[in-house]
Amino acid sequence: MTTRNPSQTTSKLQAKNKKESIYAALFSPYQSPYKYQIYFINQSTSSQDLDYLIDIVQTSTDFIIDTESAFKSNIPALIQIYFLQSTRIQSPLLLVEIQHLPHHSTALFSQLKKLFYCIFNVKSHFYSWGPLTNELRSFSSCLLFTFPLYVITHDLQSQFKTWFNTWITSYDSTSINESITTDDVVIINAPTYDPHLLLPTSLMNKKKFNSHESWSLQHAVLYTFGLHLSKRETLRQWDIGLDINLPTCDHSFSINYRQKLINYACLDCVSVAHINLFMHQSELPLDLTFVKEQIITGEYFVSTKSNVASDIFQLDDACSSSSFEQIDAQVMAVHVPNDRHQSMPLITSMDSQHLVSVSPLESTPDEIITNLNSQSVECSPHKRSNNAKRRKNQKSSLRHRRKRYHHEIIRPANMKITSIKQLLRKNHIKYLNIHVVHSTLFIGVKSDGFKQLYEQIIPADMFV
Repeated sequence: MTTRNPSQTTSKLQAKNKKESIYAALFSPYQSPYKYQIYFINQSTSSQDLDYLIDIVQTSTDFIIDTESAFKSNIPALIQIYFLQSTRIQSPLLLVEIQHLPHHSTALFSQLKKLFYCIFNVKSHFYSWGPLTNELRSFSSCLLFTFPLYVITHDLQSQFKTWFNTWITSYDSTSINESITTDDVVIINAPTYDPHLLLPTSLMNKKKFNSHESWSLQHAVLYTFGLHLSKRETLRQWDIGLDINLPTCDHSFSINYRQKLINYACLDCVSVAHINLFMHQSELPLDLTFVKEQIITGEYFVSTKSNVASDIFQLDDACSSSSFEQIDAQVMAVHVPNDRHQSMPLITSMDSQHLVSVSPLESTPDEIITNLNSQSVECSPHKRSNNAKRRKNQKSSLRHRRKRYHHEIIRPANMKITSIKQLLRKNHIKYLNIHVVHSTLFIGVKSDGFKQLYEQIIPADMFV
């Protein structure tokens, strides 16, 4: 059994809290676009409520399913079930408190099993963010359902990666930016010291699509709707009894604490429903390999007019590509055959060898002229020759250019430099310098963080 290093756990929690704070400062919080009615399913649930839910489920075929386990003990604690119905009514959202269910021998539990039997039938479609079967297996001890599950399952997390890539590439960012209003776009000035925190949309898409990394629900909501879905309540004591009317609930936790958990559990389900509806309304093909059977779309009566530009997130970096273009026009890269560097100096010699900054409030014009003349006379014996200045400038230029390749990415290439630059700018790759030597492309980037990121998202054959 492996033990977790406490310092590593603390570091991860600090990084998570930092990310949550930055997201909360930059984005508006995600709020439910749909109406729902919360039903606590536990030993205090009334028989009338269960009868009503059984009647409702007879006309429902689509459900969002999620689960929560208690922090540290990992005890199965909560199953959230959201009925996908018309938004003209309040759809039921069940919070099934596994550790506070009625005893198996009671009539209330038999009624509860009937409700679950109607939900877990062969015509039902279960939508979840991640594989559902493994997630529900640890909850089978509650005896409300059995395995194998005969429902039609939809892993929206796996479908989202392919769909989002198709969705982003199907839009031309230039034409979209000209046709939409500023209310539809969120411009983000991401911290330059952490390229993994916020990325341009196309870069994040490439990072996810070209790797085995899955989209978290938080990032999916962020990059689809431009809203922040808080995940602060992920690791919490979910088995305390959320329903304040429960006689077995833990009263050492405040009502405010419970309300935060309830809100988190509800928004987790509703946001998945929101993404599911948005994917279907986009009229783009979905990846059916993550669906047990052919998708049967439920009854939705929502018209969501959301146009998100393919580049709503923009890194704010002083070293922009345009500024690098000016540098590239004056200097050559460090990587040349046999490490021989022959180039024009970056710093050109100026006619005026000495520049003096004088405040007009402190000196008169006569004093300025006297100072200039005296400095010229004093410095004239130390005037460098043109060859000496050229050697100094070349040495300085080479030193600065080597720094631009301190963090370096290497790829095969048989394209022209101009084409490579256009491709890099199109994919929002921020580079310091580039050069091709014997069909090998050297890309200098600003930091090790950018190097690690671009190594993942730049395919090996991108410039071939």
